[in-house]
Amino acid sequence: MLYSLNMYRFLIFSVFVSAFNLHAGTVGLWRFDDTGAVAGESMAAAENQASPGVLDAFIGNGEPRYSDDVPFTEVYDPVADETYANAFSFDASGANAFLSTENAINLDRSFTVEFFVKIIGEPASYESIIDRSEAQDLVWKIDFDHAANQAFGRIRTRWDTPANGVSDGVAENGVDENWNFILGAAGNANAPKVYVDTGAKDAAGADLGPQNTGNPVDYVYDTTSANPNDLDVALQGDGQNDIPEWHHVAMSFDETTGEIRFYFDYALAQVRTLSDSAANGYTHPAAGLRFGKLSATEYGLLIDEVRYSDEILTSSNFLREPQVLGAGNTIAHWRMDDEGAAEGIEIVEVSNEVSALYPAVRGNGTPKYSSDVPAPAIYDPISGNTFINNFSLDASEANSRLQITGEESFNTSFSLEFFIKLSEEPGGYHAFIRRSQANDLRWQLDFDHGAKSAFGRLRARFDTPGPEGSDGVNENGVDENINFVVGPTGGANIADAFCLWIDTDSGDGMRANYDDASDWANDGDGLNDNDVWHHAAITFDEDTGALKFYYDYELLQSRILSDANGDGYTHPDAPLTFGKLTNSGYALLFDEVRYSGDVLEAFHFLQPAALPEEGLEISRIVYDPTPPSATITWNTVSGRRYSLDYSNDLENWLEILEEEIANGETMTYTDSERLADSAKLFYRVREAE
Repeated sequence: MLYSLNMYRFLIFSVFVSAFNLHAGTVGLWRFDDTGAVAGESMAAAENQASPGVLDAFIGNGEPRYSDDVPFTEVYDPVADETYANAFSFDASGANAFLSTENAINLDRSFTVEFFVKIIGEPASYESIIDRSEAQDLVWKIDFDHAANQAFGRIRTRWDTPANGVSDGVAENGVDENWNFILGAAGNANAPKVYVDTGAKDAAGADLGPQNTGNPVDYVYDTTSANPNDLDVALQGDGQNDIPEWHHVAMSFDETTGEIRFYFDYALAQVRTLSDSAANGYTHPAAGLRFGKLSATEYGLLIDEVRYSDEILTSSNFLREPQVLGAGNTIAHWRMDDEGAAEGIEIVEVSNEVSALYPAVRGNGTPKYSSDVPAPAIYDPISGNTFINNFSLDASEANSRLQITGEESFNTSFSLEFFIKLSEEPGGYHAFIRRSQANDLRWQLDFDHGAKSAFGRLRARFDTPGPEGSDGVNENGVDENINFVVGPTGGANIADAFCLWIDTDSGDGMRANYDDASDWANDGDGLNDNDVWHHAAITFDEDTGALKFYYDYELLQSRILSDANGDGYTHPDAPLTFGKLTNSGYALLFDEVRYSGDVLEAFHFLQPAALPEEGLEISRIVYDPTPPSATITWNTVSGRRYSLDYSNDLENWLEILEEEIANGETMTYTDSERLADSAKLFYRVREAE
């Protein structure tokens, strides 16, 4: 059946079967599950799974081998939306056992590189694991930090770029633009480590004190000691990793801005920008990609799932273990878009989007509706629904808050997420969301006032009682978790992008330009230099005690609550409250507060969305050659009707799908009947008016 085109908005999309790129943006994916792979046997090459035969990785040196020790037996790729069986990894334990690709122009762009790594034995000083290296002053690498102090054992990235973009083969401090430019997990002793090997030794090298604790705080580092083993923590321990676990490592580089982001176990560990005094941009090394044992030392080293993308990916896009998540166990979702909502009207009650239970009612002050929202629509990846978003919660007046009665349903592992906009300056440590039974039994998200360091970040704070239970008094040394904080890390070096509040005299939104000698809160005019909406979330796993803090969809910190008594976590017997939790007036907005009974990941969180304006967009076609089929995905608006047609010549069209009603942000159809006899097909989508 044919329709006149004036009844529909439509888009035509063609599929060329022989040339279709299944993994758009993925330049190389080396998985080490090649045909004929056998554990312990030598590896001749690693096929590039994204484009077999193009940028395959071949032996660069040594004896690369296969191992059946893998991070997961299945790996999920969010970019391709596929799950791969994973049987083998790359054993690079032997001296110089590495693989290398040829140099290629499609490596010379903005990029993201990621991989899994497991270190078993002790690397030597500053061992590289992956690099592109043309010369000493034109190289980037990911390597092992040997620093004698307690930064020892972290993984990091180092960049060296030449003066004026021209290499002379010598890395010279004060001459070259970026000399030993380092990013890695921040915090020295408290930095996440890929290698920990504790065990104090006396001057003769005999063991003494705690051994193999797996805790880097047990390293002994004393520059005044006569014991040589106290001068370099690498001399302690037994040469074996106390915690030989798989880790995920990733790094992205934006060649337009020079920004580098370094991730460790999916957490964004540090952000820095290369200097470019000559303003000539970045010069990519004229070299292939090498990965494995890039030294002549021998120690246990395994690598798996190396991916190089010519796009800037974030943690939501990284390779990971498949997760089975049902409906996400959304307990409550307060959207501020109830019937009768209007700009400036006082909020009496906000309904729970998913249930008649747990409405949010006015707890105090004068909460109001605002038409200032993070986006005109909000997409929920868990339900697949897109919600029109007209109003938010204006909690600017003193004590303006909403409250939900404390319920047993909240006393589980949970994820809490929301959008927040802070336009004017709070006082010290003002809380925005909390459950608080007593000073020693509460959790909250609040504003960090740290005078000249962490000032202006949003953070989560937990306080839990000691073995005797809550006595209402928060006592350091008695209670188990006092002011236990997760949030953006780095103190005064927290990246500007991860501060909820920046207010400098210049108004430029750069923390480096704070200049008050005593308290950065004294700078500025009381208005946020970066007056925008942010998404924030915390997750809590009550089985492990693990807390994770996310800001603008980046995992910024993960910590585990102490539980010396082994009695697990006690949830506060208290309401859940959000909004203005102080008697203070400053501009504060909230939207889309959701409480889930599961530990969610960043890709499950609510996302800003734009409403479609003109036409449609076929966002993706995935071609499967065996048997030939094409899966077509296009954007939709829930409740509207869509049809799908195909053609061999762009003149004669036949209908495949007739006026199906959309129930989410996208619609997908798999055509498995028409590709066997045709090397080229065109598809178009039509939307009924």
